[in-house]
Amino acid sequence: MSSREEILKALQGVQMPAKAYPGTFTSQVHGEDTLADFLHSMQVVSTTVLQVQDASEAQPLLDEHFPKLQRVRLEKLSDGLSLAHVDVLEITGDFGVAENGAIWLDDAILPHRVAPFICQHLVIYLSKKNLLPTMQEAYIRLGNQLTGFGVFLSGPSKTADIEQSLVIGAHGARSLVVVLTES
Repeated sequence: MSSREEILKALQGVQMPAKAYPGTFTSQVHGEDTLADFLHSMQVVSTTVLQVQDASEAQPLLDEHFPKLQRVRLEKLSDGLSLAHVDVLEITGDFGVAENGAIWLDDAILPHRVAPFICQHLVIYLSKKNLLPTMQEAYIRLGNQLTGFGVFLSGPSKTADIEQSLVIGAHGARSLVVVLTES
């Protein structure tokens, strides 16, 4: 018998003790202030947040933030490649998660599923009413909803190689601005 066969036979003979079902999972203790937690997470993931009453108040702020860049707010498209030349894409997020700064985007609100990854800069409009404390609550909110595509997006694209060279925008938008509205 080979050493491999001996090891496998020994493993098959091991009886693992039964463990009791731990019950319903409960998430970490919520912070006192979901908005403050979300803003902190946004800072950690290098995202700019503009807090305004409504989307119209954000327009002059976005003009300052993206001078000389064309901003585009698009509806559904049949061809995602037409977004390749978009400097700043403005879309609406469904809800945000305070613990990690993730924002849920799906087919219902995206002009095309490639949209948040192919543009140079991304602006996501999000209502403060749609902030959830944890990912567990986010998945509860999603429930059994079936969409063709959905993604939690957190911050601009970042990647680092083994030489520890950080690259911003390699696999998606180089910057993310979240416009938090009251409505």
